[in-house]
Amino acid sequence: MEVDVKAARILRKVGDEEAFHFYAGMGQPTGDKAASLLDLLKKTKTVKLESLAFHLQRKDFQNWLEKTVGDSKLARKISRMCVSQDDKIRGEIGAVIENRLKELQREASVSISIDESLVVASTS
Repeated sequence: MEVDVKAARILRKVGDEEAFHFYAGMGQPTGDKAASLLDLLKKTKTVKLESLAFHLQRKDFQNWLEKTVGDSKLARKISRMCVSQDDKIRGEIGAVIENRLKELQREASVSISIDESLVVASTS
């Protein structure tokens, strides 16, 4: 049985103290938070655009993804995005996170392989 431990770790849900807390600006918490990549995907579809732009500009998403979640690959992809308050950025962030989630879920799925030399046959 094989499980990609790194993928499973990245997909985990973190505690409230490690969750990503959204802000509209300095000292302006929105009350929204994400405790996993799936949460982050859902929140990027609903939080205000100025919050997304604020966090992209400060590289908050990238830092959380790399340091807390442990996904430097996704952090790099998000760091390449242009910061804007255009609704297009919401779709871009969502697409990148969604694609990465699918990739990680494939890697984290359990596969079972049976070694033919271990199969025991009995005859009656």
